Amino acid sequence: MAAAQCSRTILLIDDDDDYREALALMFEVSGYRVRCAGNGRDGVRMAAEEPPDAILLDFLMPVMNGPETSRRLRALSALRDVPILALTAFGRRPDELDGAGLDFSGSDIQGYLEKAAEPEALIERVASAIAALASAQGREHP
Repeated sequence: MAAAQCSRTILLIDDDDDYREALALMFEVSGYRVRCAGNGRDGVRMAAEEPPDAILLDFLMPVMNGPETSRRLRALSALRDVPILALTAFGRRPDELDGAGLDFSGSDIQGYLEKAAEPEALIERVASAIAALASAQGREHP
């Protein structure tokens, strides 16, 4: 995977230390700046302090789960349009999950990325989400 020139920041919120570190390294090698949080509460705080260009968010976490974290992120005006992509080990959309105990109402998640997906696919999905937002705002994506 060759390093790309990119000036975009990703906030990665996941409680699995090993997965979070591996994913962060993968995006850094691809030219992204990556900030990491181990739970939703810390992720919301970090995003409020320095809004990222995209947020990757785990569903099942202690302290604050993914849907609740997303609702709190969306409540902040600086983050209303930032793409939030959920990381899932389930391999399914949340409306297809039975018994997971998660309330997705009002979470406004733009996409779902399977944790086991190929690295290139994850990078492409994030790049596409950032580019779509830039295009909608009339900006070019570097």
